[in-house]
Amino acid sequence: MWSSKRIGRWSSLVTVVVAAVAGAVMLSACGFQLKGAANYPFASVYVQRPAFFGVATANVSGNTAPVVPDVILGLTTNGVAIKDKIEDADFAIRFLQVFFDKRVLSLSGGGRAREFELEYRVRYEFVDAKGRAWGEPGEITIRRDFSFAESQALAKEAEERQLTRDMQLDAAAQILRRLQAVKRPI
Repeated sequence: MWSSKRIGRWSSLVTVVVAAVAGAVMLSACGFQLKGAANYPFASVYVQRPAFFGVATANVSGNTAPVVPDVILGLTTNGVAIKDKIEDADFAIRFLQVFFDKRVLSLSGGGRAREFELEYRVRYEFVDAKGRAWGEPGEITIRRDFSFAESQALAKEAEERQLTRDMQLDAAAQILRRLQAVKRPI
């Protein structure tokens, strides 16, 4: 009939199911809710591209500053129309500056860089076609530290690229959250 192996498998399966149900109940009890679509108090927006200053100007300048397409993607995904002229839009997002910098934090005994600090800063403002501000201008500054070892150069370069991309996505997400709270000027 029932062997001890079969009973052991069934009891393991029951334990997993009970743990999953208990986890779901605990998550629902604490108010956890999956992120839904964002609600913006506008239907269309014009995006003015930034001036760019910093170390890596070839990769993240002007129209290709990564924060700009990330913000545009976030808006269009949530049904906001991107307009070609400010006059056709409810208001504009002006990216005033996108800045990236990489600084040495510490050196090895041989004088080589061991630790770096990456800084990604975005200055922006929200205005309408008449130049009225939709809230205060904002600035987002994100910093990340990372160590460097010549023996792991390829991995550390990939880590730096990933940290930089994460900083850009974080800046875009912060701007999108702030856009949900923007108020039309009176």
